Amino acid sequence: MTTSRSSEAGLSDKISPAWIAVDWGTSNLRVWAMDDSANILDQASSSQGMNAIAADETLSFKSVLIGLIENWLDDGNANRLPVIICGMAGAKQGWLEAPYCSVPAHPATLAAEAVTPDLDDWRIAVSILPGLKQVDDPDVMRGEETQLVGFMVAHPGFDGWVCLPGTHSKWARVFDGTISAFRTYMSGEVFALLSSQSILRHSVDDRWDDAVFEATIRETVNQPTGFLHKLFTVRASGLVGNDRVANEPGAAVLSGTVIGTEIADMIGMLAPGAKIALIGDGKLAGLYRKALAVHGVDADIVDSASITLAGLGAAYRVIHKK
Repeated sequence: MTTSRSSEAGLSDKISPAWIAVDWGTSNLRVWAMDDSANILDQASSSQGMNAIAADETLSFKSVLIGLIENWLDDGNANRLPVIICGMAGAKQGWLEAPYCSVPAHPATLAAEAVTPDLDDWRIAVSILPGLKQVDDPDVMRGEETQLVGFMVAHPGFDGWVCLPGTHSKWARVFDGTISAFRTYMSGEVFALLSSQSILRHSVDDRWDDAVFEATIRETVNQPTGFLHKLFTVRASGLVGNDRVANEPGAAVLSGTVIGTEIADMIGMLAPGAKIALIGDGKLAGLYRKALAVHGVDADIVDSASITLAGLGAAYRVIHKK
């Protein structure tokens, strides 16, 4: 288990947060000590996500949480410190299931449906936020809905689609202050499986070429039904003696094929001129922006951590009537 901390306070200073924000993922856990003006007083992270807790009988969600935030708790405080949690703590396999809310969903509705686990620790009051479900065109999300709420707080009046790239990329329709529909693509998982566990692993290395990636995005648009064939060319190109394609980085071709197929499907569903925003950071968000640019779409990238905090803050204000 790995844990990291970052504090604005000195070693001898006592942190007195107004509330605690928690993003509990499958693999990782992040916590922030917050004041009532949305300032971060301290923060910590751990590799004890839901999977780690499920694999270790000595761990519980409560014990892991207390282990990270113990220094922020005041034994002499008569009021319980609010703890707002999004993510996998609310899954069936999590701390306490927070049933999915159906779309269309308003941010206040999501906060109102939070669940509260029974606790014998009087220092904290825990609220676990629900995920979202879509019955027609069946789909679910858990954790991303809080980022969408944070985006809506930061961009009131936004009318368009928000993309959250990742292992399971999400595209959500935001309209009139609600999340009205969404769509999931297994692009990240498919890339990981193909590049590490399929025959294509022999053709994917650390080499990269933006021009090859963008050219593959264009090919995917022109041949939308050729996905399975294009995948095998990643392997075959190095075996047939075609020097041009043999020198193309396999990672760029594979990534362009997988992301390009996702983007092409979504672009075909959008109205002309539809707004698109990206929530993410690092290389992956940049690749999605490049892919969208091939289609003539200029998408802004919004930092995921700050948006998550904004969404948790919105829930805190609803739940605790701030």
